[in-house]
Amino acid sequence: MKHWIWMAALLGACAASQAADYYVSPNGNDSNPGNDAAPFATLERAQQAVRALVAAGLDHDVEVLLHGGDYLLERALVFDPQDSGTAEHSITWRAVQGEVAVLSGGKAVTGWKPIGNNQWTAAVPGVVEGGWSIRQLFANGVRLPRGRHPNAPDLLRVESVSEDVKTVVMEQPFSEVDLAGQNAELVMYQNWSISRVSILSTQERSLSLANPMGWIGHGPMTTASPGKPAYVEHVLQYVDVPGEWYLDYAKGVLTYQAAQDEDPNGQRFVAPYLSKLLVVEGRSEAPVLNLHFEGLQFKYTRWELPEFGYLGIQAGHYGTRTVDPSHVLPAALEFTYAQDCTIKNSRIAHTGACGVVFGAGCRRNVVEACEITDIGGNGVMVGWRGKGEIEGKDQGGDFHLAGDWVHPEDVPVGNRVIGSLVSQCGAVNHGCVGIFAAFSDGTRIEQNVVYDMPYTGISVGFRWDSTDTSQKNAVIAHNHVHDTMKMLADGGCLYTLGYQPGTVIRGNVFHDAHRSGFAHGGAPNNGIFFDEGSKGFHVVDNTIYNTSGEAIRFNQTNAENFTWENNSFGVGPGRKVAP
Repeated sequence: MKHWIWMAALLGACAASQAADYYVSPNGNDSNPGNDAAPFATLERAQQAVRALVAAGLDHDVEVLLHGGDYLLERALVFDPQDSGTAEHSITWRAVQGEVAVLSGGKAVTGWKPIGNNQWTAAVPGVVEGGWSIRQLFANGVRLPRGRHPNAPDLLRVESVSEDVKTVVMEQPFSEVDLAGQNAELVMYQNWSISRVSILSTQERSLSLANPMGWIGHGPMTTASPGKPAYVEHVLQYVDVPGEWYLDYAKGVLTYQAAQDEDPNGQRFVAPYLSKLLVVEGRSEAPVLNLHFEGLQFKYTRWELPEFGYLGIQAGHYGTRTVDPSHVLPAALEFTYAQDCTIKNSRIAHTGACGVVFGAGCRRNVVEACEITDIGGNGVMVGWRGKGEIEGKDQGGDFHLAGDWVHPEDVPVGNRVIGSLVSQCGAVNHGCVGIFAAFSDGTRIEQNVVYDMPYTGISVGFRWDSTDTSQKNAVIAHNHVHDTMKMLADGGCLYTLGYQPGTVIRGNVFHDAHRSGFAHGGAPNNGIFFDEGSKGFHVVDNTIYNTSGEAIRFNQTNAENFTWENNSFGVGPGRKVAP
């Protein structure tokens, strides 16, 4: 598939403009009547107008058209039952045909001043007061790296680790830089996840950390151990490669390393300010119905490092140790208790954490013909689990890793991810995936192109044994997944866990699951990795080739737990070979 042809069709696919109920424009005015000649200025004002229609009782399909431009959000847009359509009538928020409407959670960084050696600084209001800590920065839509040692692609390697996993000694001599008070972090590549922990101090080759380096739940696979690759990130003295930057939290000043003769005042710098852009939040007794977003662009969200660090477990889930509750990355677009809602012909990009998630009570929702790219976490999640919704939750409201839904009616049912282009996910936390589904019924992942991933392309299931769960009846069909596993290990184009009766893997093309030069340990990577407890799949008409490991890998399961038909494994298109 030619991606550029596919994208041209996608971005031009918005429906023809028709007379709408309300219009919005960045050049409008909220005192206007909201028609095309005199549009509203803000989405919040249009939302108020739509809520009045809903309260009066919908008697027609409602449409809000957004003219092109940047809608700079001060807070996430929250849609609740007051904003809901009905079974008979829809509510659609759509870009005017041929215009680019961007819902942005970022703020411009301006006023750069040179300080010598091609470095520039800019003051950022709000940082000193504690209301804004910048961890992601973009120039002209390109994600910029924080100052690091050693410079990419080089890495340090672990020599030894203390018993409490809070002191890490590197093999290489460490540069003489005082890291105390710089908000520096040690970033470590585990086998199939990464860890990020704050650095307290350094001495020669030794790093003293604020918290244990890694999730203490799977031995050396997910925590610091000799030979693991790592680097130090966010240090002023390491800002020495064009594009690198550092934020002084105490002074609220950004330092940027420009290229020779580059003036950053001639570029558009954006720092994400909001962690979420869109929240569709129904209730179990009053779900949000028939609400649609089409032809829009959602850009720039931030993600904050938790106090204990980011201790990756798998696929955007993280925690401290096995007896403690687990957590999952948030998303730019979050749906809970939503039914028959869609994100269509839209673009989600430049996020700190995940892109789109469907959580508790989500039924028959669709992500269709979207571009989802440069995502800090997972691209799309079906079965995203928020606080207090999972069996085994503690008093803090978080969940234990393999827990199913508390109430069966909360199981996401019949949701779809179809015809979308998903790339460059895991841009911040590299152990994330393009499309994830778990603890859901009847999820359909079809006709997507998923590529350029640091870890796995599509991940289905999240129980490490063959016990019965709500995960069943999924369809993974006619997807093209390639160029995965570029940084980590023990994954592939498609990765599965657990017993999933009624699930079909049909007509997919999986290829180029790489063997990362960064990864430490772990098995070579595969077209499909059927991991622990995987069982109950029908595998038919799939083509798998050019993988660093075997086309199919089994771990604590075997081929007899599946049914097979007409697949081409390991030899490229054309020849049919049984497993």
